[in-house]
Amino acid sequence: MPPLPNRPTWIEVDRDALANNVRKLRRRLAPGTRLMAVVKANAYGHGAVETTRVLLRAGADACAVATLSEGLELRDGGITAPILVLGYTPPHLAAEAARRDVTLTLYDGDTATAYAACVQPGDATRLKVHVKINTGMNRLGVDPADCVALFEALRDLPVLDVEGIFTHFATSDEFDRSHTQQQFDLFREVLALLGASGLRPRVAHAANSAAILTMPDTHLDMARAGIALYGLDPDPEQCPLPDGFRPALVWKSTVSQVRVLNPGDAVSYGREFIAERRMPVAVLPVGYADGFPRRPQTWEYVLVGGQPAPILGRVCMDQTVVDVTAAFLMNGAVDVGDEAVLIGRQSDLRITAEDAAARVGTNNYDIVSRILARVPRVYHGGNA
Repeated sequence: MPPLPNRPTWIEVDRDALANNVRKLRRRLAPGTRLMAVVKANAYGHGAVETTRVLLRAGADACAVATLSEGLELRDGGITAPILVLGYTPPHLAAEAARRDVTLTLYDGDTATAYAACVQPGDATRLKVHVKINTGMNRLGVDPADCVALFEALRDLPVLDVEGIFTHFATSDEFDRSHTQQQFDLFREVLALLGASGLRPRVAHAANSAAILTMPDTHLDMARAGIALYGLDPDPEQCPLPDGFRPALVWKSTVSQVRVLNPGDAVSYGREFIAERRMPVAVLPVGYADGFPRRPQTWEYVLVGGQPAPILGRVCMDQTVVDVTAAFLMNGAVDVGDEAVLIGRQSDLRITAEDAAARVGTNNYDIVSRILARVPRVYHGGNA
């Protein structure tokens, strides 16, 4: 069992499930393809440093984050594997990235020149960069028509080590993968053009979790796995995980008080719930400051005593009130200290991240990554 958490709402993360998911993904990779573990957003809510350690020990070769601060957190935690920042990094941070051996993403010449100005030739370490190509996502990225000119400009900036090139798929988790194939075909054209000019970087990557599972021709030199590492579906209907993947995260809380409402009693701010009958309710020390959504749509219910416990009234910043009538009828009592499950299994019932996402009106990525850092993470299984 994991150690007792330092507050009565916590996340449990299963190291064995994480390691299992890495192995499942590695078996699907083309020979010679390396695996990059995407651990941005606090490793999708699982806890960045310890989760990254587990993923690397299980067979991941590198990791990716969204910001330099996330990369430095990993370095401070003792992670020595390659780290790629997928998002924008301001030029004034380039020297720190070079000093800490964190790779940055580039997609325009002005930023490249600014990075080079901040990383002086006398510095001990060149700044590693990967260039992002816009093939149809239309977020960050250099357009294919401008690629050769950008790479020629980068060749004149010797303080930059242009290590990699990548793109990102917009619809690889959908049944219709024609747009993804168009994106990949365009990316291969860019790689061929750069190769003919002697400008192709040594590492090219495009595949995300869904493409790793369904489009093996996209694996290239490296593939970036995110949501599948955590045992969660890229899309529960259009791209579910194959058998054998296991969710790694469970979210729990604890009953902090039990009271009985009488008809006419109201619950929480705004008196949005008013009891129509005498009913037992439990207070849970979890709220929207933990990432438990407030409104207009909520989880609908949690599990207490192996039974559904519907949420009553507004979720508060730090507390939530639930109806525990079903648990009383089944068990005869609900007591302070009893466990409540927000994500996970209790008795014969289970709430998945996908279940919660459907109720809230979002996806499982959002559900787990919104769980704030003040919720302690405890780990079990595997090697500490």
